[in-house]
Amino acid sequence: MLDLLKTIHFLSFAVAIGAGVSNLVLGARLSTFPPQAMPSLGGFRLLLGKLSTIGLILLWLSGIWMVAVTAGIGILDNQTFLWKLAAVAVLTVLSIVANLAVAKAKKTGIPPDANRMKRLGIGSQAMAILALILAIVAFN
Repeated sequence: MLDLLKTIHFLSFAVAIGAGVSNLVLGARLSTFPPQAMPSLGGFRLLLGKLSTIGLILLWLSGIWMVAVTAGIGILDNQTFLWKLAAVAVLTVLSIVANLAVAKAKKTGIPPDANRMKRLGIGSQAMAILALILAIVAFN
């Protein structure tokens, strides 16, 4: 069971961070595409955002489940793990803010502020990498 949970956890991380980085790179290159490509690229960026969100949700679920079947509440004595949780919590807040901005844009037809979305994306990637580093330290 633990091996399955770890596999889900690692694959979810790969999807979440991979889609997030892809979205950032695509966003940085948007100005190089012709205007008629924008609707398709916008749809692709929405898909990447959904993949990142799904990955993050699966990370939370598999992570909680792994703690439940292994360390239990005792894991909270691990200070590095608590810092990892803090990084994931910040990442989650950034994701929620970005998803709310996208939902508002869909409703109003006004695209979200590109600079704000870029900052949210960069912050999310930084928190994801920090969480990974802290997880390695916490469980090694």
